[in-house]
Amino acid sequence: MVLTELAVKKMMRLGATQAEAYLRKTRVTRVNFAEKIENFKTAETTGITLRAALGKKVAMYSTSILDESEVGEAATKVVKIAKATPEDPNWKHINQKFGSAPAEGYFDMAIKNLETQQIVEQLNSATARMKNFDKRVKPALSALAASASNTVIENSYDEHCEREETAILVFLTAKAEENAITCNAREFQAVKFWKQIDFERLAETAAEKAIRFLRAKPLPSRKTSVVIKNQAFANMLGLMLGDPVNAESVQSGRSPLIGKLGTKIASGKVTVVDDGLMRFGWNTRPFDDEGHAAQKTMVVEEGVLRNYLYDAYTSLKDNVKSTGNCYRRDYWSRPQPSPSNFILQAGEAAHEELIRDVQDGIYVEETIGDWLSDPVSGNLNATIAQGYLIENGELTQPIKGMVLSANFHELIRNQIELMGNDLDNNMQYYSPSVRIKEFTVAGQS
Repeated sequence: MVLTELAVKKMMRLGATQAEAYLRKTRVTRVNFAEKIENFKTAETTGITLRAALGKKVAMYSTSILDESEVGEAATKVVKIAKATPEDPNWKHINQKFGSAPAEGYFDMAIKNLETQQIVEQLNSATARMKNFDKRVKPALSALAASASNTVIENSYDEHCEREETAILVFLTAKAEENAITCNAREFQAVKFWKQIDFERLAETAAEKAIRFLRAKPLPSRKTSVVIKNQAFANMLGLMLGDPVNAESVQSGRSPLIGKLGTKIASGKVTVVDDGLMRFGWNTRPFDDEGHAAQKTMVVEEGVLRNYLYDAYTSLKDNVKSTGNCYRRDYWSRPQPSPSNFILQAGEAAHEELIRDVQDGIYVEETIGDWLSDPVSGNLNATIAQGYLIENGELTQPIKGMVLSANFHELIRNQIELMGNDLDNNMQYYSPSVRIKEFTVAGQS
């Protein structure tokens, strides 16, 4: 008998009215490197979380010791905890019927079987490429993380599902130095397959950016047109819209989108989908962490809010179907709704076109400090780490250190002028480059 089945059966024997077991095994290889590899570590994490319900009394308990005795003891403990837990008036039941959708591009055998020598060769090649690009450049602190996991879910409705998935994240940082002036620049990729990482392109682009931005400086404050690169705007999209469309945020009263289904919240240029089945998507998988089939959900359609994102608990509370968006960050984490592949659909404009029509503006390549923004009020604040002045449709002076400020909800309603066709991702958030009609940019006084 597998451990998940053993746990579920024991919880039911001890008096649970519903029971669920969630088991995950994960292997993560992490490498920190600069001119040489500074740290190389592979760690395996294995654990099981049990959820028991006695009527409306619900509890969870986790253990990392996976033998029959320990899991049996965990089943005893979680039922005991549930008996002593106050009732949750909103609790109905766990997912009663599992499903699986035909997802593609979420598991790579090459990452599962990745060997140390393969990683070392690619990283050595990338750092050599960086150093050979220009004598002023050398590799700075960079990182790689590759993961492979196996997830098993079982419950008291005789439902069982299992999946394997992989992911790899690479940050390459170059440091340029000239006449005592230094500049760091980074490039990154977050993908599902080993062969998707273009180490040489990342190395060369980071080196080139480090040199270009050696002379970057802030400009005087202004209100101006701003073009924001795809990965930078994807990060803003996730920060400012990813949580407000989460049903848990709506139900807890912390979302600015409460009661706005069917109403216009953005420009007609704005369509956002959450696509759990996107081929090679960062969070693509056949089913979520409660066994609901993954799906494509229209979130914002031509500016109109169509759906929130649900897991089992929040969907039953609103008397709607789950959108298949349950996530558990780690095996011991509480299940909750979260975006899968959250995509601002691209437009038709070439990247050059976004810039060509701007006579006086700013191009934003990368920002920092976005986390200081407030998705509830919509106040967006981000410091330009790397960007350019746009003059007569061309990128000219490199800039940095200026602060972008706007109300994000107002921005997506009235300020988006043009959407690029260059969709790219920042983890699970996807966006094209976007041209904003007017942004407040604080710089030198």
